[in-house]
Amino acid sequence: MTIAGRYTLTGGTAAGGMGEIIECMDTHLQRPVIIKRLQKGIEERRLLDEQKALAKLRSKHVVQLYDVVQLSDRRQPETAIVLEFIDGENLEVGSFKPNRKYIHTLWQIACGLRDIHEAGVIHRDIKPNNIRLDKEGVIKIIDFGLARSQDAAKTRSIIGTPVFMAPELWSDKTISFDASIDVYAFGATALALLSTNAPRELAQQPPVPISLPALSASLPGVSAPTVALLHKCLDPRPAQRPRMVEVQSVLQQQLLENQHRALVVFGGTTHHLNRKNRKINVNAGPVGSLGVEYNGSAFVVISASGAVFLNNAVAKVGHVVPGCCVITFGNPGQARRFVTFDVSTPEVMP
Repeated sequence: MTIAGRYTLTGGTAAGGMGEIIECMDTHLQRPVIIKRLQKGIEERRLLDEQKALAKLRSKHVVQLYDVVQLSDRRQPETAIVLEFIDGENLEVGSFKPNRKYIHTLWQIACGLRDIHEAGVIHRDIKPNNIRLDKEGVIKIIDFGLARSQDAAKTRSIIGTPVFMAPELWSDKTISFDASIDVYAFGATALALLSTNAPRELAQQPPVPISLPALSASLPGVSAPTVALLHKCLDPRPAQRPRMVEVQSVLQQQLLENQHRALVVFGGTTHHLNRKNRKINVNAGPVGSLGVEYNGSAFVVISASGAVFLNNAVAKVGHVVPGCCVITFGNPGQARRFVTFDVSTPEVMP
């Protein structure tokens, strides 16, 4: 059987709550794909919502939409979407330990949600089973069947997966919601990846607030900054939850802690600043001096005397030295001395 003149079945099919997926080969581009259609009895609007959401998105961490086709093997013609084939496995509840791999996974999920929200989309069903890890270690967010545009986010029914649903979604009246429901679901997902037992506060329907000490007790081995971040994500007040770009930034800082390096060239001599050599003092004699310390995430001025400038701005204690900087000693009109300061900024991969 060939679909739309180019997709041939390769044998694998699977049915979920609302959809059915069919594994195929795109004979034009010689690549595997997934064709997804709805289960019988499911509103066609669900597939249209998914199509609209994915059409807006281009992200390394979101499944790609390739095509829209018509199927006719179940009597009535029906629309289906052609999706990227992701060779990997969905994340499983309780399958992680509180280590760097765990933080890296959360960071990738946060990157995907940041891209989704920046495209004006709310996923609305974030949970481990809707997050896939491919063979190259890249996280992909899948299943946009409940997705909504941020400018039309309303519901009259309680829909979603308990534990991952924000408190405001449990109303039996028409409610408006925003991207913060994905932030809440992210926090609940982060807990679920470490344990099969959700804290009792989150397991209630609707969930109730969980204190920071209680959350910390349920996450042994997780760093205090990560616990504090997840606690903010799980805030019962939507407006108090952080944006995903902020979540991604905090996790990235943790992953890059103590990975930065700086080269300071002064008087023909090169000095290194890194996790092993954290402090340096550059002394230009009577003109001035500058002390800089690496705190694990930035290079910070710890002392400054005389006329010292960072890219022409007066250097003060507490200032962060820019990544590409010229340190100038002396005022205009004086005999001035110049020091180059270059930071090698690491990147989180993939």
